[in-house]
Amino acid sequence: MSLYRRLVGEKVGNSTRVLDIGCGHSAYLKDVYDQTPFTYGADLNAEALAKNQVIKNTVVADAEDLPFEDGFFDVVALAWVLEHLERPAKVLREINRVLRSGGCLVFLTPNAWNYNVWLTRALPNPSHPLVVRRFYGRAEHDTYPTYYRANSSRRLGRLLVGANFERETLILNGDPSYISFNRPTFELACLLERVIDVTSAKQARVHIIGVYRKAGARSD
Repeated sequence: MSLYRRLVGEKVGNSTRVLDIGCGHSAYLKDVYDQTPFTYGADLNAEALAKNQVIKNTVVADAEDLPFEDGFFDVVALAWVLEHLERPAKVLREINRVLRSGGCLVFLTPNAWNYNVWLTRALPNPSHPLVVRRFYGRAEHDTYPTYYRANSSRRLGRLLVGANFERETLILNGDPSYISFNRPTFELACLLERVIDVTSAKQARVHIIGVYRKAGARSD
C-alpha cells in the first residue's frame, strides 16, 4: 500500500481534483488528500461514506454511472476495486470520461496469478464475509463479491487501452502480509515471495499497481 500511496501522492498538488472510487471510510490516503481541498469520493456504501472524515465531497454512486461532468478530474484513485467489478470495461470507460485530457488513473488490485487469489477464488463468495472477519478483523458489511475480470497485467492492459488510456507505470509488487496470521504463516508467505522473486514466476506477485494516463481524443 505504501507504493500505491506514493504514486497517488506524486499526482496530487494543492489544486488537484481527485476522485477516489470505492473509498468507503478509509483514511489511508489522508496525508495525500490533505494537500488539496478538491477531494471527492464515490462509493455504493452510504454508511461507510458517512464515516469518512478525510474526503471533503462524497457521493453514493455506481462507478458505471458517475455523477460528474466530462473532464472534471485530474486524478482518479482506485484501490481494491477492480477485482469487484462485474463490468470493468464499462467502469474504465466511465473513469476516462470524467478525467481531463492527460489526467491519470492510479490503481491497486490483486494479481489473479498470485496464490492469494487462488485461495480466495476457491471459496464461494457467500463465505467471504466470514473469512475476512475471522482472519482480517474486517466487518462483514465491508466485504463485497469478487469477479477478478481485470486482474492480470495482460487483461488489465487490454481493458485500459480499449478505454483510451496509455500506460505510464505498471508494477507487480510482492507482499507477504495476506496470509500472515501468525509467525509460521508469515514465514511461509516470505518464503513464497522469495521463490516468486527468483524464478520465472515474477508475473505472479501479489499486487498489480499502475498509473495510466488518459490519451488524447480519438479520431473515430
